[in-house]
Amino acid sequence: MTPVVVYGAGGMGREVAETILAVNGGQDWSLMGFLDDDAGTHGTQVLGLPVLGPGEWILDNPGVKLALGIGHPHIRYKVVHKMRRLGGEWATVIHPAAVVSPSAEVGQGCVVFAGCTVSTNARLGAYSYLNYRAVVSHDAVVDDFACIMAQVGLSGNVNVGEGSFIGVGTATRQQVSIGEWSIVGAGASVVRDIPSYCVAVGVPAAPIRSYASREDMPPF
Repeated sequence: MTPVVVYGAGGMGREVAETILAVNGGQDWSLMGFLDDDAGTHGTQVLGLPVLGPGEWILDNPGVKLALGIGHPHIRYKVVHKMRRLGGEWATVIHPAAVVSPSAEVGQGCVVFAGCTVSTNARLGAYSYLNYRAVVSHDAVVDDFACIMAQVGLSGNVNVGEGSFIGVGTATRQQVSIGEWSIVGAGASVVRDIPSYCVAVGVPAAPIRSYASREDMPPF
């Protein structure tokens, strides 16, 4: 069995761990535990599994795959690039209760939770994730590092840019674009394009704040 650890021992990390356990029989994975850069978590137990150490743990454990358990897109970006330098290899995790079209494309390091639908010719970029019951309709694109939260509905031909975060319960009109590294607040209705590097909220969704770069992305 291929050993795997979850990077991130917080709430999302626990959800990713349970998703791995749900697919374990089909994927032949052995979940070893968690990695986390918070030294205070090292040696503790999460879901009955150990927090083994920081990312550098992988240097002494080659061949162990990593699963992303971090929700903030910029932190995900930093962790992925850190682990690339350390030689880490990322697992793609799809819950057996998700529906993924045979014509859809799912990139390396994606996580797709239970109840999600990825429809005809849709594409999920590398290191993106879909939280519970999110829907990505036909021909929609979710770019690398984008985070789609629970019960989001992306209509056909929608484009979500790199690193964007789409809040719980957001719905979109078909063919709209959401720029890279933007945040769309929970419950929004996106009926027109949203620019890059902004926070947009409301019905209909409109930008209320802009920021200069990925590094300036606000906390949630």
